[in-house]
Amino acid sequence: MVQPENRNLYLDIRNPEFFDDLFRQYSRPLFYFAAKFVEDEVAKDIVQDIFVKLWSGHEIIISKSLNSLLFTMVKNSCLQHLEKQKVRSKYIESAKWKLQKKELQFYMEETTSLIERELEDKLDEVLEGLPERCRQIFMLSRFEHKKYQEIADELDISVKAVEKQVSKALATIRTEMKDYLPLLLYLSSHLFRT
Repeated sequence: MVQPENRNLYLDIRNPEFFDDLFRQYSRPLFYFAAKFVEDEVAKDIVQDIFVKLWSGHEIIISKSLNSLLFTMVKNSCLQHLEKQKVRSKYIESAKWKLQKKELQFYMEETTSLIERELEDKLDEVLEGLPERCRQIFMLSRFEHKKYQEIADELDISVKAVEKQVSKALATIRTEMKDYLPLLLYLSSHLFRT
């Protein structure tokens, strides 16, 4: 069995036994990961292309973990596909944010608990309920880590307008998730930074 935690290793992907083991272990999880953001047929193609690239590459260097490498490759391929399809910008932003969230789930060392899953579902629901402009500004600030001035320049609005929308989003999240707030602060402290 391939060990996903292996770091700083050179792996000979052209070794048939290793490649078969890698394919059996990862093809299905990678497909399900990709299928959350693109159509099933596209997801199959993306996963197949990843393994073709790996096979063609002869050797790879694992700097973090094999798990991280594979899911990052799939994530990047999904984003490239979405951009090529010229999906409207709000769907691309939403897909990027969801990919980042799902990517973090796959990197976690321990299984996500039911409470954490419930929290994530609730947070998704609250964010989806925000007005489009408010959600867009909040995601740029908290998930793309852009400064207020950068957001204001990008959207051609004032810094005050950015501050107002972020404050509005935080207030809505705090209100809607008041029962989850202690857990939310623990799991996502970066979300509520000031």
